[in-house]
Amino acid sequence: MKWKPVETDEFKIANVVATVTLTEPLDLALIHQRLPQTEFPRKSPWLKLRLKPENIYTAFYKSGKFLITTKNPEQIDQIAQRVIKILHNADIEGEIVKTEIHNIVVQAKIPLNKPLESIVVNLDSKKASFEPEQFPALIYKDWGVSFLLFSTGSCIVTGLKNVNDAKPVIEKFKAKIGMG
Repeated sequence: MKWKPVETDEFKIANVVATVTLTEPLDLALIHQRLPQTEFPRKSPWLKLRLKPENIYTAFYKSGKFLITTKNPEQIDQIAQRVIKILHNADIEGEIVKTEIHNIVVQAKIPLNKPLESIVVNLDSKKASFEPEQFPALIYKDWGVSFLLFSTGSCIVTGLKNVNDAKPVIEKFKAKIGMG
């Protein structure tokens, strides 16, 4: 996967989640036995490993997949190769079949000139909600992503598959709420 750094003044990448599919199912008990730095989170069907020193979260699944969570999409392939090397060094078989980004979360700042209550009334009620007693952000879902817009103008966008889509979708949202 080739990625260009796309972090701008308009947004910053908060989180990237990718799944790596392997040729073999994984024996989680064996991995745990051979890699003592792994652990089973309470009552979970996966095994976690934190790569040091960066503290990159990975989670192994019986299906032969592992998840990578990082802040830099450019590192996904490098991290996947690093995990494979760790597995191979522990005599655990498997090669990478594919790597796929499932979710990119970005943070943006949208200068607001009106309160969220005024913004939500002009949006499609099937796509937008604002219930400050339950959650302090306006929630808007469209274009395959979700927005959390806080009264401070801080905006979280989740559900992106490609970081290059961040700016256009943020601009669409700003236009939709009358801030573009």
